[in-house]
Amino acid sequence: MSALLALMLASFRTEAMHRLQTFVMILGGLVEVFARISIWKAVYGGRADVDGVSLDQMIAYALIGGTLLSSWDSTAVVRDVGATIRTGAIASTLLRPASYPLMLLAQQLGARLFSMMAVSLPVILVMGLLYGLEAPASVPHGVLFIFYLALSTLILMLTGIIVGLLAFWVLDAHALEWLLRGLLAVLSGGLVPLWFFPAGLAGIAHALPFSWITYQPMAVYLGRLDFGASLAQLLIGVVWLCILGGIATLLWSRACRLVVVQGG
Repeated sequence: MSALLALMLASFRTEAMHRLQTFVMILGGLVEVFARISIWKAVYGGRADVDGVSLDQMIAYALIGGTLLSSWDSTAVVRDVGATIRTGAIASTLLRPASYPLMLLAQQLGARLFSMMAVSLPVILVMGLLYGLEAPASVPHGVLFIFYLALSTLILMLTGIIVGLLAFWVLDAHALEWLLRGLLAVLSGGLVPLWFFPAGLAGIAHALPFSWITYQPMAVYLGRLDFGASLAQLLIGVVWLCILGGIATLLWSRACRLVVVQGG
């Protein structure tokens, strides 16, 4: 555990060293959130609400959902795993005391925490001052949102790790990267909340773990679910987290049998 914590802190410090990159990421985040809000303002066209959802709620969805929840490039881990396989460096991971999926998770968490603190929070502060930011539906909803945020982060990380590990069988990670990017864009609710989806597609999205990445946390924040229903949904999300962790463990155990060292 101490080794994984050290790896997470090292990843955090590495990201903190790239000050110019951080500044550019903040600018990019501001532009992206501005675009999201502008699109929703155009969609509403001056109306107070659409299907019971107010414009202020959609601004909060675009601002928080587009930064804290769905701004992280989870496909980066797919590229990293693909590069490790291509170079043959994957063989050295078998000699380390921690499993490869756990090391990937620790590295991602360190980078993700830095991104939240140094990029997402400044973007929320600036755009919140510009457009206003609707508060959580209630204090209990706000507290519960923090747990949903942690769950969202872990589910997103494990999803990326699972897809990355599939590169052991596909060998070319580019197709997997595009697949994951498309699935997350649509089924997580990162671009359009699931409450605007057609009934059939919304049902599919609700049945998959992707909705816990963006939609479910924002539904809690905005009070689309009462507190009791939010607690029940959180338990379902924890079950998905355990399932994804089990899948990642199983894939890695199978992948270890495929590792073949060819040269140095």
